[in-house]
Formats: sequence, C-alpha cells, structure tokens
Amino acid sequence: MNLLFDFGGVLVDLDAARCVRAFDAIGFDVRPFLGTYAQTGLLSRLERGELSVQQFCDELRRVSGHAALTDAQIVHAWQQYLVGVPAERLDMLLRVARHYPLYVLSNTNPIHWDMAVNGYFRYRGHQFSDFFRGAFLSYELGCEKPSPAIYRAVQEGIGCPPGDILFFDDCEENCEGARRSGFQARLAPAGGVWLDYFTADGVYRP
Repeated sequence: MNLLFDFGGVLVDLDAARCVRAFDAIGFDVRPFLGTYAQTGLLSRLERGELSVQQFCDELRRVSGHAALTDAQIVHAWQQYLVGVPAERLDMLLRVARHYPLYVLSNTNPIHWDMAVNGYFRYRGHQFSDFFRGAFLSYELGCEKPSPAIYRAVQEGIGCPPGDILFFDDCEENCEGARRSGFQARLAPAGGVWLDYFTADGVYRP
C-alpha cells in the first residue's frame, strides 16, 4: 500500500486569519482569493503554475494599485498562511515511512513548498526524502485537486494500480475525487487527526 498525504491542513497547520492580517498590512485584501481548501483568482493561478512567483508579485502590485510593494513584502505576507508542522507529526511520518512508501499530493505553490522542503522537513538531521519518496504538486502539474488529471498524474507517477494508493485529505470533495479515480481515501481533518489512524509504531489501522 502506498500512502498519499495532503500537505495543507493535514501535515502543516494553517492560519488564514494571520495571512489576512499580513496582506491587510501591505494594503491588499486577500479575502476574496483565500479559500478553505482551494484558492481562487491570483492565488489559484499561482497554485496551477500559470504565474511564476515574479509574475504573481507583479500582478498583485497591479491589482492592488500599490506599485511600491516589494517582492519580499508580498512573499512574506503569503508565507504567513503556513504555521508549521508539529514535531509529533514529523516523528510519526518517519515511523510510518518504515512500513509504507509515502508521497505528498498538494494544491500548493513555489513559495509554500520552499518553506516545506527547506524548512519544515529539515528536522533533526532529516530532509524531505527521508519522509517521502516523491511529491505531486499542483503548480508543477498544472492542475488542482479534485481534477481527475491530478489523480492520473499521481497514479502514473507512483506506477501502481490506483487501488493500491490510500489518500489522506482534509477535504471530502478531494477524497471523493480520489475515490472516483480508483484510489482509497480517508478524510483527515485538520489538526493532526490522521495520527489516530496509525499505531504508535506507525502501522496503519483501517
């Protein structure tokens, strides 16, 4: 069995209110673009890979009318959406990885993924590859969950029958999309609920 984890909400904690405050501080109302499980507008275009980080910053300056905003200010505000991955989740992932191949499937963007790879998964001498065998990222694949295309890309990338993939996501719509593609899927609400799906040694318990 191959285990596939969503990133935002499942592995990393999110703080939408903090992100909104950070964008308010630079004079941009991010509320219309910030969703619970998926983004819209500018943020969605960034997460589908339609905009580079530079293009995203340029477009935000244009839309906001604040031409003096720096790339660093914009990137910092968007970084505030992610809080971090608690140590107990990282420790469990390391234990689970002894028993199963692990992968990530995420609607995400280069700014947040850089925080993951170069920050959150740099843990006690470990790096991303010590936790996961690979990652399937919306901005690289050009599509977002729950599009069937993204699940096809996962199945082809892992190279196994779809029924041999178990997906954990905090959005039931994304779980349903995975099931329609032949995956197994289990809802994993935000806050690390998925930890209860494993024994202390990291073995999955249905």
